[in-house]
Amino acid sequence: MTNNFSIVPFSSQYIGQVANIHYESLPNDFLPNLGLDFLINIFYPTALESQHGKIFIAVENDTHAIGFILVTLDSGAFLKGIFKDRLFDFIKIGLYSSFSSFANFIRNLQIIFSGFSSNSSQGSGEIYIVAVCESARGKGVGKSLVARSIAFMQECHKKSLGIKTLASNKEWIGFFINSGWKIEREFQLIGNDYVWMVIQI
Repeated sequence: MTNNFSIVPFSSQYIGQVANIHYESLPNDFLPNLGLDFLINIFYPTALESQHGKIFIAVENDTHAIGFILVTLDSGAFLKGIFKDRLFDFIKIGLYSSFSSFANFIRNLQIIFSGFSSNSSQGSGEIYIVAVCESARGKGVGKSLVARSIAFMQECHKKSLGIKTLASNKEWIGFFINSGWKIEREFQLIGNDYVWMVIQI
């Protein structure tokens, strides 16, 4: 693994690689819990077409994805579009997941309702997902992806960019604070404590 990589817009040829990075890097998140097939065949093809979000990927040798970031102009509108476009698939997978346990059913309901209420205010974007494969961490990939997202928000005339992360993720929070982000508030979601961090752009 070298430090030579570039940040490029997401395209369909990278769907499988991005889905695998997401699935392996964030195994406890809601979307990976719906399965790798869901990410490959439903979520990322639909996200690619969304007018409310943009995905950038870090690639080596123009072919190998090592990280990605999904940034939304309006997270509520982004999720509504995803659900609307693939409603039947979400219902089918959601029901299957929900019936596996009552805890899953409650969690799925909480996620659906929380997804439609964006933490960001008008004029602000959100980093919805960022993940880097384990072998590429510590090489500036995440920093470059965040920088590209900030540039994209500036191109879209957004005033600020936010991200939510687990309050227990001290290293990640420290990375953002050291990069000029501010903790704006703390909140609970699906039984976990989160912080919402913002940078003015």
